[in-house]
Amino acid sequence: MRKIALIAAMSENRVLGKDNKLVWELPADWENFRRVTAGQAFVMGRVSYESEDMLFSDRLNVILSRRPQLELPEGFERAPDLPAALDLLADEETVFILGGGQVFAQSLPLASYLYLTIVHHEFEGDAFFPPVDWSQWEMVRSVFHPVDDRHAYPFSLQEFSRILPAPKG
Repeated sequence: MRKIALIAAMSENRVLGKDNKLVWELPADWENFRRVTAGQAFVMGRVSYESEDMLFSDRLNVILSRRPQLELPEGFERAPDLPAALDLLADEETVFILGGGQVFAQSLPLASYLYLTIVHHEFEGDAFFPPVDWSQWEMVRSVFHPVDDRHAYPFSLQEFSRILPAPKG
């Protein structure tokens, strides 16, 4: 069965960012992101794609946009919605959903795995990770990272596996 994994960094009050940017800088989180997602396909919304913090896969990137005229570079494809994006990636063993907030909300019911970086601070923001029914998830891993000379905020790298089977997606 295909693994649909959401990967996000959020504050304790579920903020993902503000003005289409992250509101923190955590180099160890970026290192973890690159390690976890290496060689995998990504799905993201158009706004996330247009962000200066945009991340992309060296394999395949699907951008959700209803704009048929959206021009994309090589290695990127457009899909009008999440089901179409997942159809494009039907042969992928793992698909990473990169956001933003609305895309996470649409894909959370289909996800079988969560990679969440929890920044142990509350921030003001305009993009949020959706509420999660934690009774459906089991923590697989949690690694705490304290404040240090490269990180102004403490954070935890957490992984969760769905306890109850997710609908097929």
